[in-house]
Amino acid sequence: MRAVLDNNLFVSYLLTHRPPIAEIIDIHLARGDFVLLNSPILLGELERILHYPRLHQYYDDDIRLRFIALIAALSEIVDLPDEIPRICRDPQDDWVIACAVVGSADIIVTGDRDLLDLGQVGKIPILTARDFLNQLMNKT
Repeated sequence: MRAVLDNNLFVSYLLTHRPPIAEIIDIHLARGDFVLLNSPILLGELERILHYPRLHQYYDDDIRLRFIALIAALSEIVDLPDEIPRICRDPQDDWVIACAVVGSADIIVTGDRDLLDLGQVGKIPILTARDFLNQLMNKT
């Protein structure tokens, strides 16, 4: 299974390290139950988000940089075109969709209502982390 995890899940993982995202990353990604798809654009967005001053109370620069490097290392990186179609209410979410399409994803996982309201893009379903975890647990 090939999956794009939205950056809001990585931020949640770093800040709280609680289920369901902790189980998805610590157990299922670690043992290769799915391929994590990512792109330089999404990794750059993660870098920008984690650099917000209001988040600095939760981690230091060393942890932030190591976390981004870890996510990149665990990901299959796909190159996205310079221009992508506008699909979602939030244009930043279109990069998540583009990563899924270009990377031939089977699923998009997010906590973002703008993406979840779409339900799916083409044949790619958009699920919450809890629904994705349930799907992974049923396959193992």
